[in-house]
Amino acid sequence: MKVLSIDLDYIMGPSIDLYQDVICHTDDTTPEIAWSEFFRTNNSVNYDLSIDQSNLLDCYQIFLRSLKHNPKVFFGYEHDAILYGIGELDNIDLVNIDHHDDVMHGGTCGAGEIGLANEVRCIKYLDHVCEGNWGAWLHIKNKLNSFTWISNSNSGNLDRSDFNEDLMGEKYRACLMSDYDFGDYDYDHVFICLSPSYMPPHQWIYFKMFMIAYKEITGNEINIISEGRYEYHQMYSQITNEILH
Repeated sequence: MKVLSIDLDYIMGPSIDLYQDVICHTDDTTPEIAWSEFFRTNNSVNYDLSIDQSNLLDCYQIFLRSLKHNPKVFFGYEHDAILYGIGELDNIDLVNIDHHDDVMHGGTCGAGEIGLANEVRCIKYLDHVCEGNWGAWLHIKNKLNSFTWISNSNSGNLDRSDFNEDLMGEKYRACLMSDYDFGDYDYDHVFICLSPSYMPPHQWIYFKMFMIAYKEITGNEINIISEGRYEYHQMYSQITNEILH
C-alpha cells in the first residue's frame, strides 16, 4: 500500500524558524488567535513570511502526477488526521514530504533521548499519538513497510534521525527532495495537510489550490477530514473503553 503525504509547512522552510516556537507552543487557543497575537506583538517581523517557491512547485507537480493514477485523496488540518484514512491499513510504504519528521514529537515526555524513549513507551502502552509522532505510531502498530521523510535542509528534526533509525531500522530513510526518486508516482492514498499552526493564514490559500486542482482534474468531491485530531479520537476511545468495560 503506497501512501504519499504532503504537509504544506514544507514550503515554509525560509521563514518557519521565525515563528514556530511561538505559535506552536501557544496553549488553549486556535491557530487564528495565536497568529493574530503573534503579529500584534511582533511588529518587527516580516509579515510576508516568505515561502520556498521551488518547494511549492515540486509538491504541486508531484500531486498532479499522482492524480493520473486515481489515488484516494483526502485533506486534513492536522497531520495525525492522516490516520483516519490509513490507520487501519497494513503493509504501508509511506513518503512524507514535510518540514518535520513526524516520527517522534519530542519534548512532551522529557528532553533528549530519554524523553524520546518515554514517548515511545507512551505510544506502545498508552496508545498516545499526536500530530508529531503518528509515524512512530504506525511503526509500533506494525503497519509500515517503509517510512521516507523528505525534509528541508534546515529541518530541525534532522538531529534525531539517528534515534528514528534505531527505532525503525531499515524501514526509515530521511533525504532531500533532490535525492529521492518518485518513480511512477503511483500511490494508493494521497494526504494533503495544512498544518495551520505552521502555515501563516495568508498562505492557507495554497491548501485551497490543491483542493481546486483535485476537483477540477478528477471531478470528485473534496474530502476534508474534519473529525478533529486523531490524537483526541484515540484518547477518548481509550477512556470510553475503560468506562464501558
